[in-house]
Amino acid sequence: MKFKHIIWDWNGTLWDDTWLCVEINNHMLQRRGLPEIDRSVYTAKLCFPVTEYYCQLGFDYDVDPYNKLAEEFIAEYSRRRFECNLQPGARELIAEFQALELSQAVLSAYEQQALLEATDYFKLTPFFNDIVGLNDIYANGKVENGLNYMAGLGIEKNEVLFIGDTVHDFEVAEAMGVHAVLVSNGHNSRPRLEACNVPVFDSLEKLLTNLES
Repeated sequence: MKFKHIIWDWNGTLWDDTWLCVEINNHMLQRRGLPEIDRSVYTAKLCFPVTEYYCQLGFDYDVDPYNKLAEEFIAEYSRRRFECNLQPGARELIAEFQALELSQAVLSAYEQQALLEATDYFKLTPFFNDIVGLNDIYANGKVENGLNYMAGLGIEKNEVLFIGDTVHDFEVAEAMGVHAVLVSNGHNSRPRLEACNVPVFDSLEKLLTNLES
């Protein structure tokens, strides 16, 4: 393998939480008498910054400022997050990279403390050299954190692989100048991911199979 370092996205890529996000969004929409969505609508629309996504769902920021909506979402998400499991193949692929002596990190738009709680909960923290989240709950994106992280990494860009599940993950990898692969069982649909013109896999299990073949 030509790579020396793996950067993982967390939500949707390693953590199978898309279904929960759809449920919570629907609870928020129900409270306001707005049309509900299904997973296909969610994965077709979710984008960063999330402010733009909520506009697409019909939320009115004059009535409900984005910060209020974000806090409403996080309150339920925090209560229920450990109903979510890891994505199938996540542990196996992390272990495979460790066996290949590749260093690994997490770069996420999830709030830092909550991110650390999650990696601890799944007993994955020891596998990662670095775990980098945001300093707030508003999911504005992670390009700046990615650039800062890359600047201090000390590894050539062409030796780094970013694994994510959204168009934003591709955008972050592109800004960092590193390679990317995407999985389509997370927060964005396969057609949106394929438009990024990087390898797209149905799951981490498929990615692991490809790695071992």
